[in-house]
Amino acid sequence: MRFKLTRRLRTNLPLYSFLALTVLTVQATKPAVKTVKTCPQVKIETERLPDLNVPRTSHNTLFLNGEVIVIGGHTSGFVPTGTAEYYRDGKWHLMEMVYDHDQGFSIPMKSGKVMIAGGHDQHLGIGHIFAVELYDPVSHSFEGYGCLDKKRCFAECLEMDSGRIIISGNWYHDDGIEHYNGSNLFSNIKDLPVVRSVPYILRTSKDNAVIFSSCDGKGNPFDTITIDRLQGESFSIPLFKTWRPLYNLIQNHSQDAFIGDESKGNYAYLIPVFNDKGQLAIVKTEGEKFSLLPTDSPVPMRSSFGRINYFSYVVVDRKAGKAYIIGNGEGKGDNRLYILSIGYTTAPASLTLYYSAPLPEVMVTMPVLTSDGDLILAGGVDSKDPNNFKPYATTLLLHVGTTTCGIPATTQIWLWGVLVALIMLAIISITGWFCQRKKKQKDVETLVDSIDNNTHSDIDSEENLMQRISHLMEEKQLFLNAELKLTDLADAMKVSTRVVSDCIKNHCDSSFAHFVNNYRIEYVKQQLRRHPDKKITTVGMDSGFANETSFYRTFKAFTGMTPKEWVTQNIDKIN
Repeated sequence: MRFKLTRRLRTNLPLYSFLALTVLTVQATKPAVKTVKTCPQVKIETERLPDLNVPRTSHNTLFLNGEVIVIGGHTSGFVPTGTAEYYRDGKWHLMEMVYDHDQGFSIPMKSGKVMIAGGHDQHLGIGHIFAVELYDPVSHSFEGYGCLDKKRCFAECLEMDSGRIIISGNWYHDDGIEHYNGSNLFSNIKDLPVVRSVPYILRTSKDNAVIFSSCDGKGNPFDTITIDRLQGESFSIPLFKTWRPLYNLIQNHSQDAFIGDESKGNYAYLIPVFNDKGQLAIVKTEGEKFSLLPTDSPVPMRSSFGRINYFSYVVVDRKAGKAYIIGNGEGKGDNRLYILSIGYTTAPASLTLYYSAPLPEVMVTMPVLTSDGDLILAGGVDSKDPNNFKPYATTLLLHVGTTTCGIPATTQIWLWGVLVALIMLAIISITGWFCQRKKKQKDVETLVDSIDNNTHSDIDSEENLMQRISHLMEEKQLFLNAELKLTDLADAMKVSTRVVSDCIKNHCDSSFAHFVNNYRIEYVKQQLRRHPDKKITTVGMDSGFANETSFYRTFKAFTGMTPKEWVTQNIDKIN
C-alpha cells in the first residue's frame, strides 16, 4: 500500500513540525549532561487476590510449578506459625510444616524440592534454631531433614553449579560459611571475622562466590563494607564507600537477581544501592567486578504524588530482560505501590516507574515473579507503620507483565508497530522538507536551552553524571593512567572541568586528585593481596602513580602507614 500526501498536507506539514524536528536536531548536538532524560511514570492495574488463611510476615514467598507459596513467618501477636500456603484455583490452601521458620531462609533446589531452614526459637523474634526441612511442591508435603552447623536466622543461601548450597548470615549470634552437600549433613567451611544479617551471596564462578552486607548481625551499618570470598581472602571496593547496598530485614533471595548465563560462565547480578543523599542506583556485578549500571535516566526518588521509599531487593524477569524493585509512597496520603522497571538488556538500561492507584493496604514484603511476568505481594506489614504484632493477610497482583495501563501486552505490540510506522513516515517527510529550508537555528537553540533548564533538575543531571564518572573509573580503570587530568575526564563527559569538579565534591566530599588517588590506593591493596611476590614499588607504578615519591607519600596519607608497614600488618590476610 502506498501513502500519498495531499498538496494541503505537504504545504502545512513544515508549519506543524518545524519546531519539533529542530529541537530534536539541536538536542542531539548538545552536551550529554543537558539532555538527561526524565524517567517515564506509568499507571498500572493492581488486582486484589483472596487473602491468606493466616496473616503473616517474616515469611518466604516463592513461585513454583505455577503456584505461589508462602512459607512460615510469624502471625498476629508476633507468634511463629508452623504453616505454609499455596495458591491454586483461586484460593489459598493451608499446609502444616514440621517446624516453625520465623525469619528462616529457603531455596528452590535443582532437585525440584525446596530447602527451608533456620528461624527464631520463640515468640517475639527471640532465639535461633538449627532445624531444616524439605518441601515437595508436587505432593505439597514437608519432611524434617538434617540440622544446620550453626543455628541461624536472617541468613541467606545460594546453590552452586555443583548442587551444593552455601549458607551464611546470622542475627545476634556467631556467623560463618557452611554448606550442604546433597546429603542431610551440613558442615562448616570457614568462620568469618564479622557477622552479617541478610547478606548477599553471589556466585563469581562455578565454584566460588562473594558474601557481603551493609549491616552487621545487630542491624548496625558497617563503617567499611568487607566482601568475603567462599575461596580466597576478603577485599573491599571503592564503590561501597559512596554507595551502600540496600538493607532490609526481609528475606533476600540472591538468585532472584541473577542476570547472567551459567552455560557461558557469566555470573552477573543486579543489586540496589543508596548513597548518603538517599539516591537509589543499580550496581551490576560480573564475577568480582562491581560497577554502577548506566541508565537512560536517574532513578526517580519522587513521583507526582510525593517521595518514594524503595524497600525490596531486585527481582529479575530474564525472559523479558527486565528487573523490578518495589517501593511505597512516603507521604501520609500516598497509599500507592511503586515498581521501578529496569530494562537491563539495553545500553544504557531503560527505566520506567510504574505506580498503582491508592490502595487500602500497602505492605512491605518481598515480591515474587509469576510465569506471566507479573508480581505478587502476599502478607507483610504496614509500609507506613511496620508492626510485627499486626501482619497482613492481603495478597496483591501487580500487572507489570500482562498489562500496562490496562492494555493487554499483545495489543501494546500492535499499537507500537503502528506508532513506529507513523513516526517513520513523519521523519521522512520532515527530513525532506528540512533539507530545503533551514533557518532561525539560533533562536531555536535558545528555546531548547530554556526547555532543558526548566525540565531537568540539577540533582538528576548531577546524579547521572556521577554514575557515568564512576562507570569510567571502575569499568575502564582510568585511574591507572598516571597522566590523567581533570580536563581528560571533563572531555570524556563533554562538560566543563568545573562541572566535573563540583560533581565529585558534592558526591564524594573530595577533590579530583583525592578521588582518583583513592581508586589507586585501593587498587594497590588489591594487587598486594593477590600478588604478594611482586615488589611494592612495581605495584605502585602499575597503579597509576607518576613516581615512587608520590606513591609512598599518598599511600601513607591514606592509610597512616608505609606500604611495607601495611604489608607487615596484613601479612596473615595476604598469605
